[in-house]
Amino acid sequence: MKTAYSIEDKVFRFLRENAFLDPEDDVTVALSGGADSVALLWILRALTPKLGITLRAAHFHHGLRGAEADRDADFCAKLCAAWDIPFSLGRGDTAARAAETGESIEEAARNLRYAYLHQVARGKLATAHNAGDNTETVLLHLLRGSGLRGMGGIPVRRENVIRPLLCCTREEIAALLAREGLPHVEDTTNAEDDCLRNRLRHRVLPLLRAENPNLDRTVGRTAALLREEDAFLSQLAARAGAECRTVGGWSCERLLALDAVLRRRVLLGMLAELELTDPALVYVAALDRLLSAGPSAQFALPGGRIAQRSYDMLSFSTATAPRTLPALLLQVPGCTELPDGLGRICCVVTKSSYLSKKNLTTFALKCDMIATLELCVRGRRPGDRLKLSGGTKSLKDLMIDRKIPSRQRQTIPVLTVAGKPVAVFGIGADPAWLAGDGEEALVISYSPAPACAAGNPDP
Repeated sequence: MKTAYSIEDKVFRFLRENAFLDPEDDVTVALSGGADSVALLWILRALTPKLGITLRAAHFHHGLRGAEADRDADFCAKLCAAWDIPFSLGRGDTAARAAETGESIEEAARNLRYAYLHQVARGKLATAHNAGDNTETVLLHLLRGSGLRGMGGIPVRRENVIRPLLCCTREEIAALLAREGLPHVEDTTNAEDDCLRNRLRHRVLPLLRAENPNLDRTVGRTAALLREEDAFLSQLAARAGAECRTVGGWSCERLLALDAVLRRRVLLGMLAELELTDPALVYVAALDRLLSAGPSAQFALPGGRIAQRSYDMLSFSTATAPRTLPALLLQVPGCTELPDGLGRICCVVTKSSYLSKKNLTTFALKCDMIATLELCVRGRRPGDRLKLSGGTKSLKDLMIDRKIPSRQRQTIPVLTVAGKPVAVFGIGADPAWLAGDGEEALVISYSPAPACAAGNPDP
């Protein structure tokens, strides 16, 4: 006989309070065959008439634990057949994935499992995490070092994943199984102390519960408050981050003007946009330092990403080598298409008076000086120097002076004669090579691709 306030009632109220489900929702239970997932499936099956949902179950075989894993899959299939619940079974090679990706066995198993569960779930996906799991997770994050988000423990829902048993203790779940005589299987690895979570469960938590028998409820309440505060700060950070946006990235000056706490949240949001889930705080700290670094600095992020500061802009890119413009012989007269969509250069023989406006994307060189010489274009090379009206400087320094981002410097066309730079588009030309009024000139015009425009084209 049910008590006045049964575990089914408790879960029903929890579902309603958190607006987990709507009538006609399709719900798939992640069924391992253990006590928690069997209890969850039984409770949702009992509540289906009140909830008006369609219920399913899915099990994932990780390719680990040999015959025991086969037993678990068979148990889940037979249980669902007996309870008339549609069932799906998936399989994967966890060891192969771990070897390929460098993940731990635990990480590889989790990623494979959730990929399969999301694939088969037609609507909501219900997992059987309970209040004890939440307490363990909070302690794990505390030991490993965590911010507010990690100390909030297991979220009650994330996108289409819901966790109806977070309101229940393991003792309540065990009492349900005993009351209803529900079968389940035991994963023998849960009894081993080879992972930190198990050691916490077996050695540390019994001591804490001896001090506070209501530990799970206490930690659960605290975690819930921290999740609310985390959500509030995330809203503030989203607004602040939007105000710091610029074309192509974020303004370092605006970010540095934020309070340090809010700035850290904004940086976390940037990493989330890169799909770096639960990023280590060391990356947030590195991003923060990058904001105050020199005008050109960068560091590597997981997943092959690069965070880079270029003057006042913070941006992210994939870890690929910067493009470099190879050496090309220009068609004179005619147009030369630059590779990789870097634009085109056109050459016309005319009088320099043809130029109605001087600018840094068009130069008029003396025809008599280059008549017998090959005119080439290429990217900047170490040691390149250019003479301008104000003196001779290295191309690197000239590009820094004009605040050209470092990853664009190798794509800016450098005009050379006999291998020596005589002009650089966006920067200037050696006065000795420029045609005067009335002189026959070779007019060379550069039309950059929109993303390749270098600095300010006008002097």
